[in-house]
Amino acid sequence: MVQMIRLDNRFVVKIKGRYFLTDVRYVVEWRKMSKTERNEGKGKDVTSKIKKYLKLYKSSGNINIKTKPSKKKLKTVKKNKKPVTGGSM
Repeated sequence: MVQMIRLDNRFVVKIKGRYFLTDVRYVVEWRKMSKTERNEGKGKDVTSKIKKYLKLYKSSGNINIKTKPSKKKLKTVKKNKKPVTGGSM
C-alpha cells in the first residue's frame, strides 16, 4: 500500500523525491486516479514543509497534516438546571 499524505485536506503526490500539492480532496477520487493522472495534477511544490512534518511525526502510514486553523464553529451545549424541590418527609 502506498502512503497517502495530505496537507490541509489536499492530497500530496511524490514525484522523484519531491512533494507536490494537488487539488484532490476526497479519498475515493484519489484512489480512482492512475499514477499518470496524479502526476499531471501536481501543483505547488511543498517538499520542505512535508519533509519537516514527516521527520517531526515519524509516520509510516497515512497522514493528514493540518497547518491552518479550522473555520468550523464549535457548539457548546448548556445544561438546564432543574430546581431542587424541598419536599418534607
